[in-house]
Amino acid sequence: MAFAKIAKATPTYFRARSGALRVHVGLIAMKNDDYFESLNKLHGRLKDLDERGLVLTLAAFAEDSLADLLSTYMLDNVATKKLIGGFDAPLGTLSARIRACYSLGLITKGQYHDLEHLRAIRNKFSHTWEPVSFEDADMKKHIAAMRYSNLIENLPESLREKFESSISVLLLEIKVAIGQISKNRSQAKPQGSRIYAGVIGSTDEQIAMCRLKLKEIAERLDQSKGEEKEFNTHLKRCWLEKYHRAVSMGPKDKFNEYAKGMLDFATPEEVAFSSIYNREL
Repeated sequence: MAFAKIAKATPTYFRARSGALRVHVGLIAMKNDDYFESLNKLHGRLKDLDERGLVLTLAAFAEDSLADLLSTYMLDNVATKKLIGGFDAPLGTLSARIRACYSLGLITKGQYHDLEHLRAIRNKFSHTWEPVSFEDADMKKHIAAMRYSNLIENLPESLREKFESSISVLLLEIKVAIGQISKNRSQAKPQGSRIYAGVIGSTDEQIAMCRLKLKEIAERLDQSKGEEKEFNTHLKRCWLEKYHRAVSMGPKDKFNEYAKGMLDFATPEEVAFSSIYNREL
């Protein structure tokens, strides 16, 4: 089956969506040869493989593609790398990656079920030395349960053709989703936050309290060492947060006046943003 010929033969469009993220990937015109060139290259690699080689190859491609999808979506930090790759990674298996992608809304319900069928078929082929065939009852059941590719116009002539077309296009859909997440900057956003005790009173009263506390802390910082100095530095940051919050919530016409007062206790860099919204803290 030549996917590029399908692309030129039909006037329809391929629509992909990324599940619960509600990211509309959009309509990809069939004249766009980039995606179909990828399908043709994949088909070229698969056409001479026997059934076992076909299954193991597509399963390996799926495992790698899901890892790329997770890496693209999740925060770029050391925890993500350890979750997905390396020795004994929690998301290092095909099963774990399928479930993680579905739970995060990165794949649709239909894609999830197709990948689960692929995983079951892969396990049948990889966990036995006995002859296994698509014609086996279990294999027929899994392949029959797979969705048809959105890109075909004719009923597949064999179980192999349905399996290959369904999974090949699913891999393309994952590739499209990866590109769209990067393009639209729809990666995961930090949600963590810290709790800070507030200051009561009017804006002027809150600022006066913050200035009093920061003055006391500054005096203690000059005399403290070791853990005591570290704790006073922490207190300074907390009261700068409260100062920042009071300024931000105060009258807009006095914002510059109030903000300049913070420079009596901190550098411009320290007051340029509030670490309430800095998820590194």
